[in-house]
Parts: sequence; C-alpha cells; structure tokens
Amino acid sequence: MNIKRIGLCVLALIVVGISYWLAVGVNYDTKTVRIDPEAHTLVNSSDAIISKRILAMKSIDSQVYFLGYEGFGIYNLADNTLRLMPITFRGQHIEPPKTDDYQRGLRDIKSVKSLSDFTTQEQNELKGLLESTDRGAHYYGDFYHSGYESSLIDMKDQYFITNTVRALKRINHTLYVYDASGFIIIDLDNRRLQGFFNNRLGGEGPKGVPDSLRGHYGGDFTMIYALSKLDPKDLEILWTMRKQYLEKSPQVMEDKDLFPLNLEDMAL
Repeated sequence: MNIKRIGLCVLALIVVGISYWLAVGVNYDTKTVRIDPEAHTLVNSSDAIISKRILAMKSIDSQVYFLGYEGFGIYNLADNTLRLMPITFRGQHIEPPKTDDYQRGLRDIKSVKSLSDFTTQEQNELKGLLESTDRGAHYYGDFYHSGYESSLIDMKDQYFITNTVRALKRINHTLYVYDASGFIIIDLDNRRLQGFFNNRLGGEGPKGVPDSLRGHYGGDFTMIYALSKLDPKDLEILWTMRKQYLEKSPQVMEDKDLFPLNLEDMAL
C-alpha cells in the first residue's frame, strides 16, 4: 500500500514538473523571439505577441530589451514574463495599441511607471536602444529614426512626426528629412521645424503631415510654400538627398509626374 502511495506521489511530481516545463521551457536557450518583417510584431517561439509594433530591440542573455508602440519593455525568455513602461505616443501616424487586446500567452505582464523602476543596468540598456545604429537607426538629439520602419519620432514630446521617411541627413545642428510628403528641416538646438510639401517631390502627397506638424508644434513650425523660399544651401542638400533616393528606387518614379531630378532643371 505504501509503495502505491509513493508511486502516486512520484507520478504527481512528474506531472507538475512536465507542466512547469511546458509553461516556461527548460531554459531560455531553447526559446527565441522573432520580428515579423511585415507587421513588425515581436513574438516569442510560441507565437505570443510581446510588442504589437517594434521600433528597436536587442537581446542580452535571457533579457530582450525593446521599444515598441506600447513603450519600453523587458521580456524575459527564461520565465516568459514582461515588464513594460507604457508610453502613449501621439500623432496621426500612429494608433497606440491596447495591450490587453493581444498580449495573451505571456505568463505575467507587469506595468512600471518610469525608467527608475528598472535597475540601473536595465535603464542603461533601454536608453542604449536609442543610441544604437542597428538596421540604420539614428538618434538625433530628441528625434529618433527607427531601424525597423520609416518613423521619425520626437521622443521628448512622444510624438510621431511622420511614418514615411525616405532619407535623413544631419549636418552640424540641422536635421534634413526627405519624406514621401516633401521636405522637413529641423533645427536640433531650438526644436523648430520647417516644411515644404508637394506630391511632385515624392509622388505620394502630403497625407496630413503639414496639418499634423502645425497642430502639434504651433509657432515652432513654419510652412514653406515655394522652393525659392528655402535657403539655397538647405535646398541643395535636400534636392541631392531626393535625387540619390529616386535614382536608387526607380519604381517610385514609374507613372508619376515628379519634379526633375536635377535642381538646375527646376524653374523656382
């Protein structure tokens, strides 16, 4: 009788052990995360969605550090848990996801209020995400260009300026942006912006970018209505960026009424 009881206890322990193994895995080396190349979702090996839209990511041992549309997060591969510092990004180019709509399959999700709720090392790793140049990402003062999508984000205001960046270039304290909508010039010292928008520059049209910038930055945004009103040096830089992009992307020019590639061919 005692032998049967011992056998049942052993069997129960085995079942509990197998259940735990299935829940968290043997160790994090057997688990992975991946990014969907089209949707840009961050998912684990069980297809549980960790981030609905990824902007930056890196892995150190069992920890996966990321910046997504939800905010800054640390996902632990070893125990399938997530700590998230929510950020409510604004801008007409983003629809912030509701985390409870999709973060199923994670063992535990803990929301933290600020970066200070993470350890000092974790804070450094999360801040380092913005400084990384992985996949062509760049951080220009307050302005972050994601390496996973064509977003330009004002991290100070937590505001999406545009989601259709084609080329960026920083010269001294000025950031030049060739966007699918037109040209954007940002003074990195005083955070003032200028914009010229015309669908013949990129073939896609403004898509609300001018109104969005005017509404958010107010007097710190200046609308330029003619190319001749731009500083000649700024225009030369932006036109060169545009020319280089279009020469590398001939499909963009197909069946579209675009301005000439060469600035000297333009009638300003």
